[in-house]
Amino acid sequence: MEPERGGRDRVARKFERATPAPDASMRAGRRLAAAVWLASGLVVAGCADPPPADPPPPGAIVFGVYGDGPYYPWEEPRARRMLLDAQSAGVDFLIHIGDILGGSCADEVLHEIRGQLDAMSVPVVYTPGDNEWADCHASGAGGYDPLDRLAMLRRVFFDDPSSSLGAVPMPVTSQAKDAAFAEFPENQRWTRGGFVFATLHVVGSFDATAQFPERDDRHDQEVARRSEAALAWMDVVFEEARTTGASGIVLAAHANVRLESGGGEGYGPFVTALRDHVAAFSGDVLFIHGDTHTFRTDQPLTDGKGRGLANFTRLETYGSPDIGWVRIVVDTVKGEIVDVEPRLMKRWF
Repeated sequence: MEPERGGRDRVARKFERATPAPDASMRAGRRLAAAVWLASGLVVAGCADPPPADPPPPGAIVFGVYGDGPYYPWEEPRARRMLLDAQSAGVDFLIHIGDILGGSCADEVLHEIRGQLDAMSVPVVYTPGDNEWADCHASGAGGYDPLDRLAMLRRVFFDDPSSSLGAVPMPVTSQAKDAAFAEFPENQRWTRGGFVFATLHVVGSFDATAQFPERDDRHDQEVARRSEAALAWMDVVFEEARTTGASGIVLAAHANVRLESGGGEGYGPFVTALRDHVAAFSGDVLFIHGDTHTFRTDQPLTDGKGRGLANFTRLETYGSPDIGWVRIVVDTVKGEIVDVEPRLMKRWF
């Protein structure tokens, strides 16, 4: 789908097999290799890309959102410029909403991308997309069993579930701390500026229910279990926000969960739970996702009777063939999101 071309959108309203942890030398090697990759974007960085970001108001926190790319070699120069732009824009942390690759799901590709994320000068919280595990059965991705790739993804990216990625990681709380959901290190939450942030492992391809020749009961059981975990994690996040008096909640997942149609195929229980939580919550909720590669901000969630929920906003970030990120400013004094700025990298062909 061709993304919408939006200008700056200011929002002045209230409103995601055990293995030994890598040692310091492994982490340093990842960062060094990825730093070279990032630095190769310096030659063209800033050339007709977005101008420098405005400084945030006093007491604000700033975070960024990106994902769904790069998929192809010709998108990588823009991806490097995007990451350099994000690191220079005063963000406190970044959220990657998944789809870290567009081709091979091989181990070495996953490790290379982990290194790139670890080279970022700001913390990065990553929630998986479908490309890096659920769709890896495709021949172009390597013909893997998706469950094998999901296990590898967790080993590579969530070896320390108490910490974000990035050269200077920040602490997070993982659902894996709950013995009932110990296999879900990727569902994480943290609090900044009076807002509760959380990632939820909900992916595209109809939440990994799309059919493929080798699909069997194990894959269906994985979907059911992951859905159970996501709903339980949502309960925890909203309960924490209520008990701490949080100003708002920011949820991030990969999937476009079809909010307009009540969830559609694969996402009905998730959207129903989200609707009920938002309706009962006194603060504001920002739901961030990718998947359909269309930058937009809107309010498509209703209360089940067709009435819009005014305390809910959806943000979808850019995706291939558009490479960009979204800078979000939270005024911690007012307790509200005051700026949503799309920052699209220019194509040179």
